[in-house]
Amino acid sequence: MRLSRERVLLLVLLAAVIAVWWLLWGEISSGLTITVLDVGQGDCILVQAPGGRTMLVDGGGTPGQHASGYDIGREVVVPALMARRVKKIDVLVVTHPDEDHIGGLPAVVEAVPVGMVLDPMLPCDSGSYERLYEEIEERGITTHRATEGQRLNLGGGVSAEVLNPPDPRLAGTGSDDNNNSVVLRLAYDGMSVLLTGDIDRVGAMRMARHGEAIQSTVLKVPHHGSAEPAVPEFVDAVRPELAVISVGADNPYGHPTEEVLRELERVGAKVMRTDEDGAVTVKLRPPKWWAWSYARRGRGRQLSGEVALVGASG
Repeated sequence: MRLSRERVLLLVLLAAVIAVWWLLWGEISSGLTITVLDVGQGDCILVQAPGGRTMLVDGGGTPGQHASGYDIGREVVVPALMARRVKKIDVLVVTHPDEDHIGGLPAVVEAVPVGMVLDPMLPCDSGSYERLYEEIEERGITTHRATEGQRLNLGGGVSAEVLNPPDPRLAGTGSDDNNNSVVLRLAYDGMSVLLTGDIDRVGAMRMARHGEAIQSTVLKVPHHGSAEPAVPEFVDAVRPELAVISVGADNPYGHPTEEVLRELERVGAKVMRTDEDGAVTVKLRPPKWWAWSYARRGRGRQLSGEVALVGASG
């Protein structure tokens, strides 16, 4: 059977499209992947290193969620991990024991094997925190007290450095739990991601003193876009290409604040936020990065960029 000229051209065009998409997918499917899950007014961040190791930073949560019968860990976080074929969490990071960061973690530890826990071990009498440690102890999971200066090797060329909290812990800041949040800087072949927990103004100023050492390609904006850490010194030091804000829709705190958004705009950062974009996935494959969101309220977005790499030490 002879094919018409139109069908031949159509097949050639289809083959070309498939080839382009194959090359593009090959380019973005490898590399370091960071997913900021949409957990409302909270934080839950999945890190997937090129070698296959995973890190989960926080687990979302809302005050009184368990009393209401709703568990964001069971309903949102665990399904998201399953959808991304996460069979083990190599490192679970508790940035600090606020409910909007730990409420979903007991269900996660119950459902997914965990290699080790990194926790600042701040004073806390939260029911969720107690349940979390019941699950950790029942499974014999090793825990480490997070302190500035620690380094983790996530494999695949990805390293993580703990920049906060100090030892001894900060005290008298007006928000000690927040300012003692675990801050991590992930480095990968000359690109980097700064995960900041809920540090407020004191913590942000402390981070700013690191200067160029905290410059990062991607910033997880501190404290859901609160005005407190939006100090120019901190934003100038990080100077991100992309800033991701984990924040709840129609939250009563006015997050993210106009002050935060102005500071990010001032340094030229592109912004994605979970209240408008839904879950945000960022892929780093030096020197390029891509970010895309899962549609929320009928919308989805894609952003990309390329950075000039200076060395490959991060």
